[in-house]
Amino acid sequence: MFSVKRPNCFRNFFVHSLVIVVTGFYATSALAEENYVVAGSAYNLDTNDLVYRELYTAIDENKAVRVDYVTPDGSTFASKTLLYEGEPFQPSFNFEDTRDNQFVGARFEGARLILTEGMDGAKNEKVIHDNARTVIDAGFDAYIQLNWDRLVAGKHLKFDFAMPNRLSSILLEVRQIKGPESPVYEASFGGEWIYFRIAPAKKFISLFADPIHLAYDPNGKYLMRFHGRSNIDDDRGGPQDVRIEYEYTN
Repeated sequence: MFSVKRPNCFRNFFVHSLVIVVTGFYATSALAEENYVVAGSAYNLDTNDLVYRELYTAIDENKAVRVDYVTPDGSTFASKTLLYEGEPFQPSFNFEDTRDNQFVGARFEGARLILTEGMDGAKNEKVIHDNARTVIDAGFDAYIQLNWDRLVAGKHLKFDFAMPNRLSSILLEVRQIKGPESPVYEASFGGEWIYFRIAPAKKFISLFADPIHLAYDPNGKYLMRFHGRSNIDDDRGGPQDVRIEYEYTN
């Protein structure tokens, strides 16, 4: 397990999606009253239309964070609770989507990691015993922060990523890439950002899965952009690829 300076990691850990454009978020008083500290806007890669927002509360006294997923008009359609009791890259979580009554989650019972998925009350579970290096949900951000120096030094790091919707995990590899190699790079904006690529570690799997691209502001190690497959299905229940932009409040 890693040793970590918690203040830095817990400042950013909850990002899988935030936002650079959050004017609609702050314009809605009901949302502002919730004291969200991180917001993320997801845009369709083909049309550039805003498809949903993710709104994160601050970590509370129980080490929990709530995430609300809302439509562009502000209607909440899904929610998630993250619980940070162990390693910051291994939060327990529960996610529910009211559009189709889908739910997924991950929790620890002692040393056992239990993955859960279901719909309309039907539930399936699987126990993952070998989970010491397993990264869970938003924990990928903490994993990158914990290994920042190694990554920017050119190391390629492999980790298991939990996939509760498939009751399994996948071996992924993360590495730093040059800005122009990333689809989220803009020469006129974020020139000092650090770019990472996450892809399946096994080549034959990579033939069937596009990589995820991330952009970080090195001043504070804030995740600024995400590009790739969303953890949120589209309105028809199918997968969707998005660009997510992030905004942090004080």
